Amino acid sequence: MASPRYTARTPRRKCSAPPRKKACGSCTKSKVRCDLERPACSRCRSLRRVCQYATPSSIPPLATQHESTQGEGEEGEPITPWISSSILEAVQLDPGLEAAIPPIRPADDGLDFTKVDLVPSQNAENIRDRWLRPYILPPPGQEETPKLYNPFTLQYISRVLSTYPHVMLKDGDVPPIIHRCQVSGPTMPVALANCYSLVRMCIQAAPGSEMMVVSTVEKEMERLAIETSGLYDIELLSAFQAYLLYSIMLYFSLPSGSSAVNDKTMITLMEMAFRTARNGLFSASEISHSRPTWESWIVASTKRRAIFTMYLFSSVYNADRSLPNFIADELRGVYVPEGKSLWEASDRKLWMREYDRHLLSWEDGMFEISELWKSPETGSAVRRKRIERWLRTVDEYGMMLFAVCAHIHGC
Repeated sequence: MASPRYTARTPRRKCSAPPRKKACGSCTKSKVRCDLERPACSRCRSLRRVCQYATPSSIPPLATQHESTQGEGEEGEPITPWISSSILEAVQLDPGLEAAIPPIRPADDGLDFTKVDLVPSQNAENIRDRWLRPYILPPPGQEETPKLYNPFTLQYISRVLSTYPHVMLKDGDVPPIIHRCQVSGPTMPVALANCYSLVRMCIQAAPGSEMMVVSTVEKEMERLAIETSGLYDIELLSAFQAYLLYSIMLYFSLPSGSSAVNDKTMITLMEMAFRTARNGLFSASEISHSRPTWESWIVASTKRRAIFTMYLFSSVYNADRSLPNFIADELRGVYVPEGKSLWEASDRKLWMREYDRHLLSWEDGMFEISELWKSPETGSAVRRKRIERWLRTVDEYGMMLFAVCAHIHGC
């Protein structure tokens, strides 16, 4: 007969047995042994996969599929930038942010961004090399006069740009350098899907976890900087948009933001702008003054907005470091942001109708960014009428661009 002491200890021994440790999701799916390391197991780190353990979390996960453009690891799983579950657990978000971007276009629109009709740019190399201009002395007689920014103009640019990442926290909102159709539907580019998750993580980080989240953002920026092979034009654009938004967020939104963005960051930004501009900033139909496909127009128009924004951001960065800013001659002839009704059109038929009206309004030639710069035509009746015609249709982004140019050039 068992002693009372032994009988009493038996249930306690059963209750105190340690629970079986569970492998991470990736190792469980692949049916391989997991070393259970935190924040990420060695297998996920080596394969550049998302490493998440079975822990409740209200954080929307990073995108884990990129079709065929990111390559595949063993078992045919897509290679993605890894992010540990412990970092996700350290961030506290409003649960209402999980469905921040509802679909806004009908499924029968059939948007296909893999087939766009753009004309390769001849001046893209000048965008890539723009960071050199403050450091190179031009030949005698060819000196440029730097653009003079009033401190309040720089403050205005800074305050506007700093809002762009925060817009991504609101239901259904997108910053003005991302078109809604890029992020609606089931095929959001992985760079933008990750960007939405990481921006929320960074802005809503719990006290004490900020630097850990910033480190994750910087790793994603490094991945975007080197990922070029096999990407469609829309994916190159999305990578550039994400990198630009990360840079703006780190520069303006964090206590140590200015130290998180450096010359290397700006050089990479211009390199990525070059990659997307090289494939074209105009559709062939735009140049011939006819209606392009909706897909081609979305890509071209969004590229132009993103590149304009990069130049504005670069102006603030240079001014903070007492570096001169110069006229963006390489963008001469690039179209300004078109009317609000075009940018916000929710379906193809509506956009086509609005674009036909746009063509009729600009039979004398599309409005170009260089028309907002200082020139012999500045202040003339013809130039003022064209500017006023454009201003009657623009959205908030176009009005901001006009305000900056008017304050610098007196247009």
